[in-house]
Amino acid sequence: MFSRKPSKVQSQTFTNSSVLGQVGQAGNDLVQMQQGNQLTESEKQLTIDEVVKLILQIEKMVQGSNLPSAIKDKAITYISATQAEVQEKEPDKEHAAKNLKRVTESLKNTGETVKEAKKLLDDIQPMLTKLADWFGVAKSFLGI
Repeated sequence: MFSRKPSKVQSQTFTNSSVLGQVGQAGNDLVQMQQGNQLTESEKQLTIDEVVKLILQIEKMVQGSNLPSAIKDKAITYISATQAEVQEKEPDKEHAAKNLKRVTESLKNTGETVKEAKKLLDDIQPMLTKLADWFGVAKSFLGI
């Protein structure tokens, strides 16, 4: 009678790459299966330099806005703290994200009376979205 050899399963898992999932080697009775997902632009990990550039871009937009100076100063203080934390040897992303959250909260609280703050929040939202991914927090955490 014919005996069937037990199949050998080989599997590899890739993470932090453009291929996610498992890839098996096909042979004899094995079937190769591949599952892949391309990372979207917002899911790609930003470099520290890219994060700093985004933070500086937000700071420049706040400085160039028509917000009252007290509100600008408060927002820039939090932005500067975020930037300083990001540039540490081992940045505390949670702490930096909380500072950035304070920026959006300050602008939202002002947004009820100043249309400029709402426009500014709308303008910086794409940058905040990218930063939220880097910080590992939900976009809603940053108030967007």
